[in-house]
Amino acid sequence: MTQDPNPHEALAAIQEARTGVASVADYPIGYDILYGAVCALLVAGPGLPGRWPVAVIPVAMAGLVWMMTAWRKKFGWWVNGYSPKKARWVAYGLGAVFLALAFLSVRGQGAGPDWLFLVSGALGFVAAIAGSRLWHVVWRRELAEGPQ
Repeated sequence: MTQDPNPHEALAAIQEARTGVASVADYPIGYDILYGAVCALLVAGPGLPGRWPVAVIPVAMAGLVWMMTAWRKKFGWWVNGYSPKKARWVAYGLGAVFLALAFLSVRGQGAGPDWLFLVSGALGFVAAIAGSRLWHVVWRRELAEGPQ
């Protein structure tokens, strides 16, 4: 018969695991730059001239999938941006920014300047990097606080 674990030891083990995950998630700025580039393609892509959107958007989506797969392969886990209760609001906000920038790109095809996709792509690049770093700050804080 197995013995029930001591609740204090179990909580300490959970806290130690949470701390270990947060420290593993200290990643280089190169990850953010790659994420920014992929997101820039996603928001600028719809506004590209001709048939370019048909090629660029799938490449950007494949880039996101590759990033998730590489992270999972390297660390053994991956956190969906929408699953942590507090950090998900950063992801929702970032999604809204990306959606607005994609619409801005499309607007440039008909009513705006032809180069508007470049502006939205540049803004998407910066927003992705800033949003990624903010998300990680909120997520680490959420891990440190423990379950609510």
